[in-house]
Amino acid sequence: MPAVQKKDNPSAFKHWFNKELVLRLSDSLKKAYPAFKAKNFNLVIAKLAPLEMKPRVLLIRDAMMAELPKDYLKALQILVKSTQLGNLKGFDLWPYTEFIQAYGLDHVEESLEALYILTQKFTAEFAVRPFLIHHPKKTFSTLKKWTSDDSEHIRRWASEGTRPRLPWGAKLKASIVDPTPGLEILEKIKFDDSLYVRKSIANHLNDIAKDHPDLVIKTLKAWQKKVTTKNKAKLDWITKQALRTLIKQGYPKALDVMGFGGKAEVKLGELKLNKKKFTEKDILTFELEMISKSAKAQTLAVDYIIHYQKANNKLSPKVFKLKVLELKPKEAFTLKKNHSLKPVTTRRHYAGLHKLEIQVNGKILATIEWHLSL
Repeated sequence: MPAVQKKDNPSAFKHWFNKELVLRLSDSLKKAYPAFKAKNFNLVIAKLAPLEMKPRVLLIRDAMMAELPKDYLKALQILVKSTQLGNLKGFDLWPYTEFIQAYGLDHVEESLEALYILTQKFTAEFAVRPFLIHHPKKTFSTLKKWTSDDSEHIRRWASEGTRPRLPWGAKLKASIVDPTPGLEILEKIKFDDSLYVRKSIANHLNDIAKDHPDLVIKTLKAWQKKVTTKNKAKLDWITKQALRTLIKQGYPKALDVMGFGGKAEVKLGELKLNKKKFTEKDILTFELEMISKSAKAQTLAVDYIIHYQKANNKLSPKVFKLKVLELKPKEAFTLKKNHSLKPVTTRRHYAGLHKLEIQVNGKILATIEWHLSL
């Protein structure tokens, strides 16, 4: 039988890299470099259709390289100039950042200066990583200097580009072992006025926490000692986001920083499900009454954990945030949650026994089993 061809999705983001973009690039490069052979470059249009997104980007990059001067620094000047003369923005510039990271490693200073310009139009967080790997001292030093830049895009780039485990980016193995250079950058922007920057700081710390949890706890405690009333809300937000993975894992020191360190003094009712057998079309609903046994108010971090059946017949836990609960003395509260069992791209379901657990301040307090059929 002939192979079934995958139906193309016209809304897929790969279609950003299309004929119209090639013509915009061609026009912009021609303005910056009159000798640019647009006719040759435009031949790439006919080769795009069968390709997925990243191969399209790289094809455009290489076609661009073929028509630019062989001297990298001259080519780089043209690229930067074309962004000023042409109608380019956002993801249009992805082939440019790919060009710099592929061909510019022998010219660190000039390449970083170009990425400085480009990241204000399109993020260079991925393109800077080869420079961090091959020229760490120079690159970290430059990014650290730019943490005082007026542009939030530059300050955010300094944090995001140096994340040890940036999703979809090359891992910075040296930073996974020793995250100190990245922490020195975060130290400079820890109370940044921009939420855009603070989100990156929190994600950077969350990355580090996966390998050095105590270092992140130590860092946040040190920042708390320095924080002013003006910046306290900013640091509280960063702390909550930075510790999210450790909180889900029930890491005691992280729970303590967030005020969830004490043992939950509660009496639980029966953990109830809307039924015991489910399909992927169903909504799993659970309900649990919780009554405070404490003589004083207590703050509780409540999560739920679903142990999914895997192909090897073992269960694999996934933690979901549920609620931060303020319980007054003797107060009763009923937890209720609807959880969709609809398949998602990041998780494949398998039939069989599953388990639901309720976690309060890092401790499992209730468990119930259920079954999924496909």
